[in-house]
Amino acid sequence: MKDRIPQDRLILSRLFVKMLPVQVAIVAMGSINSIVDGVVAARFIDAGTVGVIGLYYTMMRVLEAVGAILIGGISVLSGKALGAGEIRKARGVCTLGLVLATVFGGFLTLVSVAAPYTVANLIGANDALREALVTYIRGYAIGILPMLWSQLLAGNLQLEQQEKLGHAGIIVMIVLNVALDIVFVAVLHLGVWGLALSTALANWGYFLVVVQYYFTEKAQLKPSLKLVAWGDTIPLLRIGFPNALLVFCLAFRSLVINRVLLSSAGEDGLSALSSFNLVSGLILAVALGAGGLVRMLASVFLGEENRESLLSMMRIALTQVMAAMLLISVAVILLAPVLAGVFFPDRNSQVFEMSRQLFFIYGFCIPMSYLCILYSNYFQAAEHRVFVNIVSIMDGFVSMVIPAVLLAPVMGVMGVWLSFPIGLVITLTVCFLYPVIRLRRVPRSLEEFLLLPPEFGTGTHLVLTIRLLEEVAQTAQRVQHFCAENGLSRKLGAHVGLCLEELAANIVSHGFHGDRKAHAIEIRVIPGAEGTVLRMKDNCVPFNPKEWYEMSYDQNDLISNVGIHLVFALATEVSYQNLLGLNVVTVRLSDTQGK
Repeated sequence: MKDRIPQDRLILSRLFVKMLPVQVAIVAMGSINSIVDGVVAARFIDAGTVGVIGLYYTMMRVLEAVGAILIGGISVLSGKALGAGEIRKARGVCTLGLVLATVFGGFLTLVSVAAPYTVANLIGANDALREALVTYIRGYAIGILPMLWSQLLAGNLQLEQQEKLGHAGIIVMIVLNVALDIVFVAVLHLGVWGLALSTALANWGYFLVVVQYYFTEKAQLKPSLKLVAWGDTIPLLRIGFPNALLVFCLAFRSLVINRVLLSSAGEDGLSALSSFNLVSGLILAVALGAGGLVRMLASVFLGEENRESLLSMMRIALTQVMAAMLLISVAVILLAPVLAGVFFPDRNSQVFEMSRQLFFIYGFCIPMSYLCILYSNYFQAAEHRVFVNIVSIMDGFVSMVIPAVLLAPVMGVMGVWLSFPIGLVITLTVCFLYPVIRLRRVPRSLEEFLLLPPEFGTGTHLVLTIRLLEEVAQTAQRVQHFCAENGLSRKLGAHVGLCLEELAANIVSHGFHGDRKAHAIEIRVIPGAEGTVLRMKDNCVPFNPKEWYEMSYDQNDLISNVGIHLVFALATEVSYQNLLGLNVVTVRLSDTQGK
């Protein structure tokens, strides 16, 4: 049986608001640098250099693909491990991600330095832009590794509620890039080399800011080569593969669309699309950030088997975040001339008009893009791999390229621009049909649309909430009855109740009165063949009972914190983590312990 409790959507909403800016910043990091480079290039070099940066955008897609694989796989595997209370496994997965980032990033750096002409030809350089593009490739190479490392570390900072450090890293990166662009390009006249070098050094600045936290004792996900989860390499890559597939499809799409534009609209069409590509990452940063956050939180809630929080999170994403996306959509539509003018100040030029048209049309596409991103990230966390791969191919290539190829010969550049909304309608249709095909009928609820198994989160476990000290003893008795009702021995039930009472009383006494916030403890009791799990989650100040136990034990002080000593004597394992700003204590007990 299970006692259902209403989940506090306000807490989840605040968590979304708190975590989303860092996710947005992680997504927008590359776009911000590219926008700065594009503006400086257009103002201090020439408009053709914007095309160089636009061509390198394909290489950026490759880098994003590597990061997407690792971030996607780490987010799901570490999130589920943390949700299940397995902190060492989560550390091993995060360390594995950094090792793989070093290998892949090192390879791409070597290729960029040793064979820049090959890279330039692969990403579509013509004779006029090849030398400038080669220079940009070489200069950017030294920033590839810190870019990948920073993305992974910044994502982990969110799980440890260190958003301020992530914000500081982004500020340092932007300030460095702007300052160095001005110095290298406007003052020292280093041209394309200066543009690339400033971005690479800005990536290093961001990395040096975020990495410092992992040298502190507070870091729970501190990398450790001793814990590398080598066995999770294939699962990590398999889970993250749809992200990379999407990025590679987008890169291939860029190659095709670039050629379509050159044949139907010339270099002006290519420059207009390049200006859009530089800004599109920033326009969609909230959507992509929300998608990444949904994937992260969904992985944690799936690991916890927390049906209520999972559904509440999706409702927030479909309402509050969607409202924000509608506002962004309106802003882009109204500001289309301003966005085009950032790169092309001459409003009478053909390239300005093409750019303005693209921004205006894409403004209507933003809500549809968000829905595609949201559902693909959720189903990635739920490990619906085939569907996510299909959506990646459709959204990244097929849905847009076919309309563009068909319409461009007839409508010119406008045919390419219209392929954006047409492609999104096609992809959303695929997203809607997937649950219809799986259920063999139209979904009747959000749960059905998300294809949540009926048994998910409704198994044999108990969920209770404590808000007052007076409720502690009553809850402990309720837990003992639950254990007896599910065939556990009287002794084990008594031990579970006693551990709950000791820990909960300590949390209420010392954690509920330190501020004016409303506090609560969520209790979960999960019986299993290998023992019973007691999981306690609260929103008080960080408190690690394991540290207090080890401290008093080292000082030979067995009288202080006697309740905590009793818990450790009865349990087979006690673990603590501060997950998403909440204290999570996991106690595992069995009949063989505490005799």
